[in-house]
Amino acid sequence: MKIAFLKKIHLFILISLFYSIFGMAINKDTLTDDIIIDQLKIQGIKPHVTYIHSGDIYSKYKNFPTKPFLTLSEAEKKSPNDSNNIIQFIELDDNYQYKHIVEKERDLIDILFPIALFDDYSDGEHFFTLDEKYQLHHLNSVEEAWKQDCYLKIVIVKGKVVKMQKRPLTYITKTVFSYWSNGNKQQEISEKLDLNNNVLVHDEIEYDQTGQRIKLLEDNFITNYKVVMTYLYTQDVYALMDIFNEKGIKVNHTIFYDELGNVESQYLDESGQIIHTSNFEPNLSTDAYLPQSAIYQSIPMDLLRVHQSHVGKLIEQMASKDNYTLADQEAVRRAKFLGIQSNSTYYHSTPFPQWGKDRYKNYPHQLTMTLAQAEYQHPKEQYVDLVKVTVGDNYQYQTISREKWLQVPLSIPHEQFKPLENGTYFFTLDKQGQLIPLDDIEQAIILPSYVRVEKVMGKIASILQKTRIQKTQQVYEYNKNNQMHKEILTVLESPSMPLITVETIYDDIGVFVVSQTIKDSQNKRIAVFSKFNDNNIYGVIERFNREEEKTNHITIYRNTLIENRHLDKTGNTLLITDDLTNENDPQPYDELPLYSDKLIQQIFKQSLDKFKTNQVN
Repeated sequence: MKIAFLKKIHLFILISLFYSIFGMAINKDTLTDDIIIDQLKIQGIKPHVTYIHSGDIYSKYKNFPTKPFLTLSEAEKKSPNDSNNIIQFIELDDNYQYKHIVEKERDLIDILFPIALFDDYSDGEHFFTLDEKYQLHHLNSVEEAWKQDCYLKIVIVKGKVVKMQKRPLTYITKTVFSYWSNGNKQQEISEKLDLNNNVLVHDEIEYDQTGQRIKLLEDNFITNYKVVMTYLYTQDVYALMDIFNEKGIKVNHTIFYDELGNVESQYLDESGQIIHTSNFEPNLSTDAYLPQSAIYQSIPMDLLRVHQSHVGKLIEQMASKDNYTLADQEAVRRAKFLGIQSNSTYYHSTPFPQWGKDRYKNYPHQLTMTLAQAEYQHPKEQYVDLVKVTVGDNYQYQTISREKWLQVPLSIPHEQFKPLENGTYFFTLDKQGQLIPLDDIEQAIILPSYVRVEKVMGKIASILQKTRIQKTQQVYEYNKNNQMHKEILTVLESPSMPLITVETIYDDIGVFVVSQTIKDSQNKRIAVFSKFNDNNIYGVIERFNREEEKTNHITIYRNTLIENRHLDKTGNTLLITDDLTNENDPQPYDELPLYSDKLIQQIFKQSLDKFKTNQVN
């Protein structure tokens, strides 16, 4: 009810905005075709002339234009920080209703590209194409840019490049409308096209004179499947849908009982017999996503600036057995562009991107930092990270060392710092609380605690006491195809748990956990996870006590049910529960399998929780 109400409010606002702009009455109930046509004529809008819309809303009243038209330049500038840009080229018929629409959608992808190439260009927006030799060709106008399958857009402000994007065409859709004599839609023919204007998917929708759909026909030239959907609008059945394969044989019959998703989908064999029934609508989506040319595809994406949806698409390729090669090649190019060399050690900015969320595999996508820069990134934060990495032959991380530091302002007399020149100085505190000078930052960070003093223009700008509270190291091994094979996480320092190691073995695409073993500092097993190739069982967790005697055998079923068998010393079942948590000694690693980045976060959270509990007590 709330959603429906909000939709009505949104519709009212859109209509009000349009009619106020075009000088029309806001009362939609009093609108007629003639009123709209007269107002469009007053605005100088004519049939059979191409106009432009931005976005994907055509009309809110009988397929008449209900929002102002734009210039191509205005439409191209719309929402530069969104994931895409959609522009429709509109032609109206003699009745001023939409006759013909060509919709073109482009991805807006922030890129890494040599900024120095644009030093000689003035402030403003510039458009370029690239040839096969990576030579830039400046385009004279946005109209010329829009004709390209892909172009580069560079924005310069006060002599500085502030945005660099590639804008490839991703979808082209052509739609043609016809109408009944009362102005309601009679037919809508829509085609998804490739870059050569070949039809990929052809849709036809037929309407009755009241404007209700009565039939939908779809020819999919990618899959060679056809769909026929008939709308009945009876009390028992809303619509029927039949799907035909490339041989013209019906393979699915779906009954839509209402518009709420209550369906019965019948899958058929070639003789028409039902072989399977489902309560889910068949997935008819087809990827008509247009390919980028190799030259533009080779330009690496700037993962720190690009819209998160593009990062998500890249991350999804981690789980693909077929499409990761191009993504890996782009990741290597990205690392090289950032000045990263194989078999080298670097510090990184924080927050450090999380694997599988905003980090593609173990390829770096951040600029490197010096130790001095990394140590003082967030001076006003209470807890800060220091991240040091080594990069291997394949440009993926061999090791990731993370340290979590607590930093608090320290109030001490400033007189003792008067002899110091401007700069940054490091000290340690002795048992009497006296400052002992350290040689440099390298000497400071190996200590569990140190004092950082910064002097600017003859005055003390800050005094921070920094204490390391957590330290971890991740070590990786890769297969010959650069897929991650093994990871060893070692918790070296933590106030909430003793030293542990977590060894994880991944599947052949380097994404999903096959096994995971947690051991203590004596190399004794604490817990072991093993994934099963079973239709019902996802995996098994076994837990052990300090004597390495098995205490629990936990079966994780694919329907999310848990069977936790508590065992005696001889392996007999004492009790069965349905909880993964170790009630006697809950730990962040109870719910195996866990990815190490997440486990590191959970260990730190546990430390904070214990610290707060101790403060209360």
